Amino acid sequence: MSAPAIPARPASPALAMFLVLLAGATFIGFSGIFVRLADVGPAAAGFWRMIFALPALMAWTAVERRKPKSGAIRSGAFAAVALAGLAFGIDVTLYNAALGHTTIANASLLGNLAPVGVVLGAWLLLGERPSRRILGALMLAIAGALLLILPKFTGAAQLSGNLFGDSLAVGAAMSYAAYILAVRHARNRADAGYVNLVSSAVCAVFCLAAALAFGEQIIPASLQGWLAVAALGIVSHVLGQGLITLSLGSYGASAASLVMVWPALVSVLAAWALFGEQPTPVQGFGGVAILAAVLMVRRG
Repeated sequence: MSAPAIPARPASPALAMFLVLLAGATFIGFSGIFVRLADVGPAAAGFWRMIFALPALMAWTAVERRKPKSGAIRSGAFAAVALAGLAFGIDVTLYNAALGHTTIANASLLGNLAPVGVVLGAWLLLGERPSRRILGALMLAIAGALLLILPKFTGAAQLSGNLFGDSLAVGAAMSYAAYILAVRHARNRADAGYVNLVSSAVCAVFCLAAALAFGEQIIPASLQGWLAVAALGIVSHVLGQGLITLSLGSYGASAASLVMVWPALVSVLAAWALFGEQPTPVQGFGGVAILAAVLMVRRG
């Protein structure tokens, strides 16, 4: 069944849900800022993000289970959800680590390559051959990614670190693509609340194990650090993801393209305003190319 179209002049309820969608996407866009302000390691930041989000996710699951139409948890659901949580844990860890080696703009824009990974994964693993429009979008996204890292070749002093950070961001995007594919599989076996709760719990365990293995600073050492990790969980994860879920359920999936594009733009502008990370013109063109490719993938 096709997604409902966005009306040209939405009525008040639809407009309200669109504003809710915009607010949720904006909250997610600040996640990179919160990670930068946290005085813990990248995996530890992911751990605290999940810990502060779990109470709200528990409440969501409890409410969902009370609904008469709530579906039963089918066989194989836990394995699929656990795989999703593991993939999300890798995504969070790699993205947070990338912020220590490259700009927030590059990490966020390269992280938008996730839909490319979803298309490739569905093609290679599920046999879902993409259309010519989607193949064109993939080529555009790859070209945009090359433009983002091209300026790094002009600064030999920072070549290793910056390219390493960009590589981590691409790895995070592919991990998030794996998460999306796993959730897609899991949603055929369990409700959304259960999927979110269990995958977040598995993600928290993975991030804590990774933080201990790499000897990271786990406990925030300052009030700013505690506020930053709390904001990651409450603002980025609960409010951001929660408002997006709420709005898409009422407004229609045709607005989902904004979810992918808007947080990256928020991250770029916030990093520019707070940390003076001004993108070069070449990187700007690369970012626009990636965002355009994402829109093509979502609409195709």
